[in-house]
Amino acid sequence: MNYKDFQNRVDYGTQMFDTGNLQAALETFTALVSSDISDIDKSSMCLNIAVIYDKLGNFQQCLEWYTKAVQLEKPHCRFEAQEYLATYLKQINRPRESLKILESLFSSTHLTESDKVRIRESIEGLKVEINKPVYRRPGTSEEGSA
Repeated sequence: MNYKDFQNRVDYGTQMFDTGNLQAALETFTALVSSDISDIDKSSMCLNIAVIYDKLGNFQQCLEWYTKAVQLEKPHCRFEAQEYLATYLKQINRPRESLKILESLFSSTHLTESDKVRIRESIEGLKVEINKPVYRRPGTSEEGSA
């Protein structure tokens, strides 16, 4: 696929997403993942698809597409999708899984010094969140119901 065609399709998918036509956006980005574009661009399309599934409330599909994005970028020493996945896991109240990804990423040799600082800060923030005591009123269960 030539670059202009690729960019036109990405623009169309983005426009469909922005106007709320999530099905058309999903079809556009999924077709791009199945095309002959680079693995890095496919990874970006997987991230777009993950965001769409999140917006649709389909969290399992969302996680699957984040994972596909990670698998596509990892052989190329890229880590954008891993950071997005870690952020998403934190948002859906799975901070320990997020921490595991970031700690693994932090030990890789292909990070720039600024990447290390950003990831270290994220790790420290997650550790604080995980270790924060949870206070409950006497007489309530863990779910907060009496």
